Amino acid sequence: MMAYAHEPTAGIPAPADLLAAAEQVFATEIRDFIAEFCLLDGGVLIGWVRDDRHGNIADLVASSAEPFFKEATLTYGDAADVSFSWGRSPTVILDMEFGTEAVTVFFKLVLDGLYVGVAIDRILGVTEPSLDLDRFAVALSNARVGRA
Repeated sequence: MMAYAHEPTAGIPAPADLLAAAEQVFATEIRDFIAEFCLLDGGVLIGWVRDDRHGNIADLVASSAEPFFKEATLTYGDAADVSFSWGRSPTVILDMEFGTEAVTVFFKLVLDGLYVGVAIDRILGVTEPSLDLDRFAVALSNARVGRA
C-alpha cells in the first residue's frame, strides 16, 4: 500500500516492489488476526476511535491476536483515524506494532467497507543489509502460538 519505506539502519528507501512483497507476506501471516478483529461491529470501532477509547481498541486487538500469536506480539499503537467521504464507506486506520525478538513491524491496519489492508511503515531486525523476505517470513511464523 505504500510506495516506499526507509530501512532504519541505512536510511535507504526500499524498492516499492520489495515493500509490496513484504506487505503481502505480512498480511498473509496475520490474516487470521484480521478475520477475528473484523468480527467487531464497524460502528462500535468508529465510535471508539472518535471518542479516543484507545484502551478499548487495545483490548480488542489483544483478544483478537491471542488465539494466533504469542502474548504482546501484536499490539495497538494508541493512534487511530477514521475518514468519511461522501458516497463512500468509512475508513478506519489503526497504528499497529508486531514485535518479536527477531523482527518489529510498524504498520497501519486499514479497514474499509470494501477491503482490509496493511501498510508497513517500518521493519526493524531483518533489514540488514537489505530486507530478506525468507528471514522475514520465518520471524513472523515463529511468533505464532505453539511455535519456538
